Amino acid sequence: MKFKGIEHIGITVTDLKAAETFFVNALGASVLYRIVPPDEPAKAVDGQSMHPLNGFPVDMRVVGLAMLRLGNGANVELFQLDPGVNDQQTNICQPGINHFSIYVDDIKEAGEALRAHGAEMLEGPSDSFAQEEGAGNQTWFCRTPFGVLIEQITLPSPLHYDEGATAERWLPQATVR
Repeated sequence: MKFKGIEHIGITVTDLKAAETFFVNALGASVLYRIVPPDEPAKAVDGQSMHPLNGFPVDMRVVGLAMLRLGNGANVELFQLDPGVNDQQTNICQPGINHFSIYVDDIKEAGEALRAHGAEMLEGPSDSFAQEEGAGNQTWFCRTPFGVLIEQITLPSPLHYDEGATAERWLPQATVR
């Protein structure tokens, strides 16, 4: 058996249309399809039918579900639920998946685009350190309008691997200009 990599990440949001708008405008994502368009209540999926598949609560419904393409990395699946959930302000200290990282070529330009579309930019950009240290290697975190923590990263200089490492870090293909 060979695992090939992360195909998509799922994010639950309070407003599917607003989250789609953020991903499209701030991150250049493309909406591939809407399994459950939020304006088509007849397509909602009840919790009873989903519970055996993935443990979804039986008393909830999926009232919005869209798949987006984000650059040449993992896809993003957005969920809107009924009853609705409150957006959470995620941080690194929370258990489970607490953020995702997007590779960018120009971290300042990307940060300004995120800010222009409502993201709260945290302190940065910051120089990478330890095995990720190198000229131009930087990270910069933001929090989306719906509470998700996103790390931007750029690594134009080689990384330093621990002795005995059997693979190199996956990075998206270089952007053709």
